Amino acid sequence: MNMNIKNLTTVLAIVCMGTAIGCQRRAKPELAAVPPPVEPVQVQDYPYQSQDVQFESVAPVGQAPQPMVTPIAPPPAQATYTIQKNDSLWKIAERHYGSGQRWTDIVAANPGLEPKKLPVGKTIVLP
Repeated sequence: MNMNIKNLTTVLAIVCMGTAIGCQRRAKPELAAVPPPVEPVQVQDYPYQSQDVQFESVAPVGQAPQPMVTPIAPPPAQATYTIQKNDSLWKIAERHYGSGQRWTDIVAANPGLEPKKLPVGKTIVLP
């Protein structure tokens, strides 16, 4: 049995060496020929001049272009809500935002408000 393994090892060594030698003898691929440079094409004037096209004005050389001024919209007015009996922040958020999960937004807009102890009659801000 040792003889078979020894023979197999020898055969594998010979095959590997033959493959390595065969790889070295392969011809190297030749590089593709580079095409000649393309001649520039003369551009002719386009016969149609559109009157509908408007171009942005460009600042003269040496002057910086003026920045575009975008008006900033004022933040939306905050609504207020007066807490009623049996109210919870979840119910208020569902009623005003459509999702009870936004109750945390109400807490964030009203510092010191305790979610479990809502005082009836207190006015809170709804962001």
